[in-house]
Amino acid sequence: MGRNLKNVRNNVLLCLNNDTIGDEELKVKIDKLDDKVQQMLLWSTICAVWSYMFLILAIARVYSSFKGDHTILLVSSLVLMYVLMGVLIYFVWKGITFKSSYFNSVSRAYLSNQIQKLSGQRKLVSYYLLEYGLLLAVASLFFFLDIKNGVSYMLKLTAPVSIITYGLGLYFIANFTRQMKALDLVQRQLNKLHVSPVNQN
Repeated sequence: MGRNLKNVRNNVLLCLNNDTIGDEELKVKIDKLDDKVQQMLLWSTICAVWSYMFLILAIARVYSSFKGDHTILLVSSLVLMYVLMGVLIYFVWKGITFKSSYFNSVSRAYLSNQIQKLSGQRKLVSYYLLEYGLLLAVASLFFFLDIKNGVSYMLKLTAPVSIITYGLGLYFIANFTRQMKALDLVQRQLNKLHVSPVNQN
């Protein structure tokens, strides 16, 4: 029993010490996969930013049709927030470092890298939802001040899109969090296996 346990620990340590994969073709495939995921996140960011621009135009059009008194101020405020949040979202996207995943599947470095990616993706989705919420909050304030029953109009205008946006956003955040917890559990188990033989020496 003790001998089998020692063999298992030695095999795990061998995997931990041998992080790089020797197959060059496999390295290229994994590198392309990392690039593909990064590009998918870039396109999701671009789509989110464009959808916010259409939201601003729709809000401005409805507001002016109700003869709102501060159309220029409303549009200027929303565009300023749009630009600031767009820059923030871009830097969050850039901050999701996609280090080459040239690791064995049981590697602590590999797991740490995957957890970092999931954390960045969760933050990105959170900022999508934050920007959407801020745009609606500022627009609702203008509707409340300048238009009778303005908030109810805003809710009717944006309710279907808001439900879909927040439903999908919260689903992805929950999914990323669940994956992070699962990987973190595996990482802690590997850390225990790595530390135990060291303590015995």
